[in-house]
Amino acid sequence: MKISKENNKYIYVIVGKNIKRIRKEHNLTQVQLADLIQYNEGTIANIENSSYQTFSLEFLYIISKKLNVPMSEFFKNID
Repeated sequence: MKISKENNKYIYVIVGKNIKRIRKEHNLTQVQLADLIQYNEGTIANIENSSYQTFSLEFLYIISKKLNVPMSEFFKNID
């Protein structure tokens, strides 16, 4: 899904890409991340490929705590 920077959903695309990057840096599959944070693997897949339109700060906070990464990592490369 291609979304322009002017679209309000753009932040979800970038954060989804950052979740994928962080997950891969921790050598985790989508299934492993889903198990770790107790979410459905389909949710992870949809967020990473921009099919999921919204998610909460709590969701990011859970990943942040479980993977020991600062919340700011999710917002990298947002222009």
